[in-house]
Amino acid sequence: MFQLTELLASYLIIIYSVILFSKKFKFYDIPNNRKLHKNRILNTSGLALYIFFVYLCFKIELPSNFTIIIYVGSIVFFTGLLDDKRNLSPSIKLILISLPTIYLITNGYKVTDLGTYEYVGKISLGQFYFIFTLFSVGLLTNSYNYIDGVDGLLISTLIINIIYLSLLINDEIIKNFFFFICMALSINLIFNFLPKQNQYKIFTGNGGSLFLGFFISFLIIYFYKIYNIHPSYLIWTCWYPIYDFLYVTFKRIIKRQTFYVADNKHLHHIVFRICKKSHIRTTLFISFTNILIIIFGYQISKNFGSLFSLILFPILFLVFCFFHFFLEKKYKKN
Repeated sequence: MFQLTELLASYLIIIYSVILFSKKFKFYDIPNNRKLHKNRILNTSGLALYIFFVYLCFKIELPSNFTIIIYVGSIVFFTGLLDDKRNLSPSIKLILISLPTIYLITNGYKVTDLGTYEYVGKISLGQFYFIFTLFSVGLLTNSYNYIDGVDGLLISTLIINIIYLSLLINDEIIKNFFFFICMALSINLIFNFLPKQNQYKIFTGNGGSLFLGFFISFLIIYFYKIYNIHPSYLIWTCWYPIYDFLYVTFKRIIKRQTFYVADNKHLHHIVFRICKKSHIRTTLFISFTNILIIIFGYQISKNFGSLFSLILFPILFLVFCFFHFFLEKKYKKN
């Protein structure tokens, strides 16, 4: 109880200090014709989370091969923070995110197979493991950045993901770590939902979204390598950011548009219009759907087998594409 009170007080001090720092050095998210907000908003709650991650590494005796993900992810965080301030080119961001990814892959954080399945056995990646891991981490890291477009959505998605992952293991140390991270995310959620006129309203920012996406990516690899959690359970952790990222990217490529240029074609933009431009209703709807799909995927893996779960994942992506396309046509922005 004392540790919880201490860490809660510590995080409140951290986020308040970050807000003061951000105001002094003018870390704001500036509105444009694509973004949903019309006022400049602080965009550094991800900095508070990053500081808290590092702080927990000193307060809790986490496994060294777990904390290395956080320390190496510092490069990703500062890349995003610099991007918020200076608007880095996509090629520079790609290089800076790839470097820590390659470092971790070469130090054992790699996906050499997709697990063992009924009837087909182990699906080995062979010599393609490096490219597959690099591509997968890059995709997932950026996919969390993509869904950070409606107040509370990114944070709610992360809380759901972390709670789900915590239910898959019996390691009390890691569970405690996850609990404290969810506590910090919940505080950020409150600040994120404050009215736009409130001086303490704050966004996660690219630094936070990229760092958290990077962390979740290697956390999934860690769970498979260390805890032997089957990929058929782990893939449902991040179905929503992956589906949204792939749909938007494929659509841009088909239309011969620059695939890395931001737009307002994501699912949350459409749901936002359906929900009469309510951030809370949009986040609640997508979060509730996220929980249902994760439970559904878990139950399929548990009751029908890992192979069926693996086959279902791309099938549901096609359903997602159809649903996304239907809503996009029906609620096309005037």
